[in-house]
Amino acid sequence: MHKIKIWQQGQPQEITVSPDETLHEILAKHGIHIPAPCGGNGTCRKCAVGTSHGIKLSCNTPAREVTDIYPPNAGEAALAILDIYESQRPFENDKTVGCGIAIDIGTTTIAFELLDMTTGRRIATHSTANSQRSLGADVVTRIKQATQGYGAPLHEYVLNDIRRGIAQLLIKTGLPVGDISAVSIAGNTTMLHLLQNMPCDTLGAFPFTPVDISMRRCAFSEVFGVEAATSPPQIGESQQTQGENIPQATDTANAKLLILPGISTFVGADIAAGILCCQDPGSASPNLLIDLGTNGEMALFSPDRILVTSTAAGPAFEAANISCGSASIPGAIAKVRYLPETNVFIYDTINNLPPMGICGTGVVDIAAELVRHNLVDETGRLEDPYFDSGVELAAGISFTQKDMREIQLAKSAVRSGIEILLDVAGYGYNDIGKVFLAGGFGHKINMESAVILGLIPPEVASKIVTVGNTSLGGAAHVLLSAKAATGITAIASKAEEVSLSTHPRFNDLFMEHMMFE
Repeated sequence: MHKIKIWQQGQPQEITVSPDETLHEILAKHGIHIPAPCGGNGTCRKCAVGTSHGIKLSCNTPAREVTDIYPPNAGEAALAILDIYESQRPFENDKTVGCGIAIDIGTTTIAFELLDMTTGRRIATHSTANSQRSLGADVVTRIKQATQGYGAPLHEYVLNDIRRGIAQLLIKTGLPVGDISAVSIAGNTTMLHLLQNMPCDTLGAFPFTPVDISMRRCAFSEVFGVEAATSPPQIGESQQTQGENIPQATDTANAKLLILPGISTFVGADIAAGILCCQDPGSASPNLLIDLGTNGEMALFSPDRILVTSTAAGPAFEAANISCGSASIPGAIAKVRYLPETNVFIYDTINNLPPMGICGTGVVDIAAELVRHNLVDETGRLEDPYFDSGVELAAGISFTQKDMREIQLAKSAVRSGIEILLDVAGYGYNDIGKVFLAGGFGHKINMESAVILGLIPPEVASKIVTVGNTSLGGAAHVLLSAKAATGITAIASKAEEVSLSTHPRFNDLFMEHMMFE
């Protein structure tokens, strides 16, 4: 065995570990989840930590090589996570007794909302990082990890995240745990498979078939067991979640659990919930829902028809594939502007802290500024002097030619997906009533930058409505109304998935939208 010290806020804690364990594994076991977008392959270099022997990649550095670890200071609680949503109409309410908790399991973050089931009133919200991100930033990587022996850890990560989230809600409000009568959960298909400990083998291999995406109704304890609502105190957990007064999962064992239905492997319950949240039965116009989270999904829906599709776009917009990319944490560069008179890029960071990376909205801003000021040609090639070394925003933080290519691919995939949905439905841009932009990225993005970049068609710019976390909104809707639960089941069964890769126009559209005007 090997002794090692983990330092946080200037204080060490010595632990005994196997000398062959990686630093990444050790930190994760002790509640410190370092992002590893590449899934631990050593290629993204974003899991770097300080050690007694300099900066090391935590994913491939064995414990025997160091005696001290200095994790990054930005903790889970620092993530700027969106847990609000806008509905197109007041939610129906069956006025049942007790309180309920709606949950959205996002690939990057998990959002919670505590509701009074009698009045429908929001009592409290909570957000946390999805600890699974330490094993990969996107669903493809997590599917791969699950099929290579990491399914059990991924399952336990999300169970513990939700147990802790529920505990935090109850601590915030002082509400007796026994008052929780129902919990509803939405998320993409991979997240819900991992939650329920279903095998993910068929999700990542043709014909990409899910195990089960139907509505699940059961007791809370059937999925979450009767373990403590949070695991024993560990390094990296706040003191607020430690101690003997933590609510226990046994106290919610009799609560009803609803796991929302999905549409397909690539279009999950989060999109079905989003459609439910944005539907307006009184409107005959087709509406478009675009959710650009860690993955990119779209839905074109009207009272008569629902078309859905997914694109491989999200990781770039959440900066996972960007060389100096960052989550939306304090210090992340979130806004960028170019001053042509001085040839300088200026930026704002979250919470006005020193810059430590570029988050998704900042990535879109800088790419759009390069296009706006002709610092990139129509093919996406950066002009001199930026081609070789990129645009340096701050010391050690640059936007490179490779990053521009990542944005090109992502924006072209999204734009092509929108046009193919319209093509299949027989609509034009003028036929669209509203464009709902969902998710934290959509809520914060500079719309002018999105239009300049070509991500959002200029024809619908005036029709955009930012709606926030509609996956959470749909879960809340289902929690309050049996009619909504029936409605989301109908949405999931009615929706038709459009495969972009087999559509005859996709390749041409994709090449067309790779270009910048």
